[in-house]
Amino acid sequence: MWELVKEDIRNYWKAAVFMLVAAAILIVCFGGACISRIITGLPCPACGMTRAALLFLSGHWKESMQMQPFFVVFAAGIAMCAVKRYIFRKKVGKFLRAYAGSMLVAALIFYVYRMILYFPHTSPMTYNEDNLLFYVYHYLF
Repeated sequence: MWELVKEDIRNYWKAAVFMLVAAAILIVCFGGACISRIITGLPCPACGMTRAALLFLSGHWKESMQMQPFFVVFAAGIAMCAVKRYIFRKKVGKFLRAYAGSMLVAALIFYVYRMILYFPHTSPMTYNEDNLLFYVYHYLF
C-alpha cells in the first residue's frame, strides 16, 4: 500500500504544488480562490465546499450539510477511490470518471435549484460586486 502512495506522490506532486500555489496567489491577490466569483461575482456549483469541509471537520455536520451537501458526496467519493486504489489495489480510472460524471450532473441540477431559491441573498449563493467583469465594464463604459 505504501509503495502505491509513494508512487502517486512521485507522479502527482507537481500538480499538487501548482494547485496550492495558484490558490495562494488567488487568495492573496483577490481575497478568495473561486475563479467564478473573482471574474463574474457569481457563485459556482461548488460554492461553499471549503466552508462545508471546515464545518464538517470541526464537528458541525448539520451546518456543513446546509452550506454545501455535495461535500459529503465528494468526500465519500475520495474515500471510495482511496480504498479501491490503496487497499484493494485496483485501478480507479473508470470508477472515478463515472462517479465524477454523475456527481457533476447532480451538482449542476442542485446548483440551479439553489440559484432559484437562494440567490442573491443567502450564503453561499450571494453576488460579489467586487469582481473583474464589474470593473472592466465600468472602466470601458
